[in-house]
Formats: sequence, structure tokens, C-alpha cells
Amino acid sequence: MTITVPDWVTYPDDDWEQTTPEETGLDHDRFRQWLAGLDVRGASFGGEDHSGDKYGAVLTRGGYLVHSWGDRHYSHHTASVGKALTWAVLGFAVMDGLIDPDEPINRYWTGHGELSHPHKYLTEGHHKTLTWRHLVGKRTESLHWGGFPMEIGNRWAEKRTGLEERDAVPGVAEWANWTGDPYYDCYSHVEPGTKGLYSSAGFWRLGQALTHVWGRDIKDVVQERLFDRIGIKAERWDWFAGGWVKNQKYFYPTLPDSYTYLDPPYEIAGNVVRSGPGWVVWSASDMARFGHLNATRGLWKGEQIIDPDWLRPHSGGNKSGSSGESRYFTALGVVTTQGLPEFRHATETRSILPEELFVGPVSRTP
Repeated sequence: MTITVPDWVTYPDDDWEQTTPEETGLDHDRFRQWLAGLDVRGASFGGEDHSGDKYGAVLTRGGYLVHSWGDRHYSHHTASVGKALTWAVLGFAVMDGLIDPDEPINRYWTGHGELSHPHKYLTEGHHKTLTWRHLVGKRTESLHWGGFPMEIGNRWAEKRTGLEERDAVPGVAEWANWTGDPYYDCYSHVEPGTKGLYSSAGFWRLGQALTHVWGRDIKDVVQERLFDRIGIKAERWDWFAGGWVKNQKYFYPTLPDSYTYLDPPYEIAGNVVRSGPGWVVWSASDMARFGHLNATRGLWKGEQIIDPDWLRPHSGGNKSGSSGESRYFTALGVVTTQGLPEFRHATETRSILPEELFVGPVSRTP
């Protein structure tokens, strides 16, 4: 596949090079008016404290830093944004011929003797037809189709999906066999492909299966295949292990027992299982690099790093997110920041800047 980007698009080296709005093809006065109309500050979710400078956001265009808010180097876990990296890990497995994304996962990993209950084994019940693509969903939507009905463990215990506030989902989905125990209920409750529902629980199972397929820590896969190539150094980020998250009763201070659905195995063949549902710790500056890779559809300094079918933006519930779009080549990295235009949907690829602000291409010479 041949991907082309405009010749005015560049790529950051050790850090972003900042330039003026005019040099990045923006109307100076309108851009300043747009900035003046924002009230950007640290966000709060589940009792997290992001007062002071414990937040950051970065806006780039064409590979240049246009504007930042807060501390662009501030690192914090970014909730569901990690799903975008799990997509990439799955994509690399497809590119390497390790898996066929449309085959049942049980052809690669069954979970026998590792998953906590026999009804969770991927050879049992509705799992028999569960594919990799069911768990990640479609690139053009935020739904997942694996039949895992759960998002937050404590909400599930209250007979709720955990999605009520965001998507107005009323209580437990009618197709789910609710027992009140999120640990027990973490499995495919319905034939995969028939019911769509956003589900972090399904992504946890995906992370386990990918760890088995790769035979290594998938954090190392991300570093080697993705981050080393776009300039994100290993010491600048982390990815929480699922077993560690499960044991943090107050991971979100006001939402105790949020992730009690995270079931074993927490290691597979000696490799820690990372939290496929999210919880990647990184900065807005580095997230914008990933957003820029999305904008260029996987091309970085002349190298096609990843098939663009396995790239997508994603937002997180604690007001974090990364996105990049290929019309104006803007990118965004956001860590625990509120007051910016919303990009809640996982598939959204438009710029947060109003269209009338763009008056031309980047005119700065690298």
C-alpha cells in the first residue's frame, strides 16, 4: 500500500518545533479569538486531582507545535486511550501473519487452565465463534461486538453497565446473564457479532489473547514496532498491568472496585498482561506524536510503520485522548484536560479547529 502526504508535512525529532499560527497556515486573528473563547484547565474524573499544572494538551499541524495548554510533558494514565495501542498490537500481529483477525480466537488461545472458570474458556458457549475483530469492533464506530456486556465492575454489581452517564444505556443489557459478580460475568453472553456495546471487559480478554500470541509483553511490542520509530523513548511512558489495576480498590478514589472484572491470568508464559482496556501513562506531547501518525496514515519519515487500517484515535473517560486527521494534518494529545472541543467518539478524525481558521498549508521550511 502506497501512502502519500503533502510535502509540507514534517516530523518531530527529539521534541516538537513550535512555530507561529501564520506559518502553519492559520488565520492569526481568528485563531487568537478561538483561543480566547476557551476555558482550558485540569479535569476531574472519579476523584482524580488535576488542579494546578497536572494536565496538558498539545495541538500540532503538519508536524509542528501550534499551541499547548498546561504542562505538555505531564504524564498520567489516560483511561481508555490505551485501546488505540491495543488496536496497533493486533494490527502488527496481522501484518506479521501471526493471526487472521476474522478467525476464532480459540484457534490461537483457548484459556484452558488459565481463565478462572470453564464457562470463560474460548472453546465454550458463545466464545466458539468469537474473533479478534469482534473484540476490537469496527474502525468506524465505538461499539464492540464480542458479547462482553460490562464496562465498570462496581456499576455492574449495581445492575448497571457502567455506561449510563455517557450513552444513556439503561441498566444491564437485556441480553446479558447478570449475576451481580463482575468477575464471574466477564465472558461472551451472546453470539458474537449480534449485539454491539462498548466494553472494556472484552478488551481485557483481547489483551490476554494477544500476550499469548506474541509470547512477550505487548508493551515491548509497542515500544519496538511503534514508539521507537516515532520518537517516544521507553522511559517516558508506562502501561499498567491488569493485575495491578484490579488490586487498586481506589484506582479512581470515588469509584471503588471499578475494575473487579479483571480476571486471571495476569501473566502468560511469564509475560505480564497489560491492560488492553487502557491505562497507558504518557504525556500530551507524546500522544500528539501518535496523533500525527494517525494523520499521516502510518507514514513516518518516509517509512510505512503500520497499515492505516490498524490506526485509530481514541478518547478516555478522564478527559484524555489522542487524534489525528488527514485533511488539514492536525493532531491532538490531551491528558486530563477539560475545556477543549469534545472528541469523545473513538472514531472521530476531524480537527478541533473550526474550518474557517485554515487559510493555507504549512509554509515553514524545515
